[in-house]
Amino acid sequence: MTIGGGDYKISQFLDKSQAKDTEFLSVSSYDEMEKRSKTWGISMTILEEARRFGYAKYDSFENFDCISLEMPDFHNIMISYGSVIIYLEKGRAFFFTSQKQRVMDILEESAKNLGERISLNRIIYLFFESQTRKDYEVFDTIEKEIMDLEQLLITSQRHNCVSDIISLRKRLMFLKRFYEQFLNVLDILGENENGIFDGKTLRSFKMLNRRTERRFQSVLNLRDSVTQVRESYEAEVDINLNSTMKVFTVVTTIFLPLTLIVGWYGMNFNMPEYGWEYGYHFVIVISIIFIVAGVYFFKKNKWF
Repeated sequence: MTIGGGDYKISQFLDKSQAKDTEFLSVSSYDEMEKRSKTWGISMTILEEARRFGYAKYDSFENFDCISLEMPDFHNIMISYGSVIIYLEKGRAFFFTSQKQRVMDILEESAKNLGERISLNRIIYLFFESQTRKDYEVFDTIEKEIMDLEQLLITSQRHNCVSDIISLRKRLMFLKRFYEQFLNVLDILGENENGIFDGKTLRSFKMLNRRTERRFQSVLNLRDSVTQVRESYEAEVDINLNSTMKVFTVVTTIFLPLTLIVGWYGMNFNMPEYGWEYGYHFVIVISIIFIVAGVYFFKKNKWF
């Protein structure tokens, strides 16, 4: 890829060898990786190792860097758009990816936005920046879900929130893992051991690093919020369980005297009441009195 001004598309310059003083960019699929690595003298072992790694990883070697990225889909954070390996030398960048067209679209859009200020360093920076460009959407969505869930718990309109809480925790776990590894890449990239990036681009990467750190902190804050919702839900479940046990305890206590009476007159003895004409009715009246007295007592003390 020749860097210069004008109205063009990056795809017009892909895979065209240039003079030594120009900058070169190539995008290839994983199917083309072995062939391209032989053409450009790139270690296939390093590329394969980078391909096996998930999310984000940065390896710095002598005179070149190798970066592996998982391109997140912030509309469905549980999956990704695919992975990409970026092999960087000073003035040259080689992209190997499972989503060739998507990577080319991002690079072409970056070049279009840069206009006459285009350079290989700026295009690489914008590619990294694009990986988190729409992450605010997922944060807004998750925050709204948490607030709605809290509202449902407060108003007791939702009795089973387990599936929603698990879904939120899974998505935040994926975000946390992505940002942790993406921050590691940005930290190592800022060291610029092989002198690939100029000072202006490094400053841009530092700003991206700070913005990503804020996003990572937002993930941690949202995770804490979900934990609070889970604790509130567990407290609500405990309260409901206690209320149920309270009712059973009250009912058991009310009928406990009746159990005593049944046990008393169930004994195999010839009691005097057996020969009394009103003995049966007396037991019924006593039982009713115990029930009414128990209900009145518990109602008066507001125990149920």
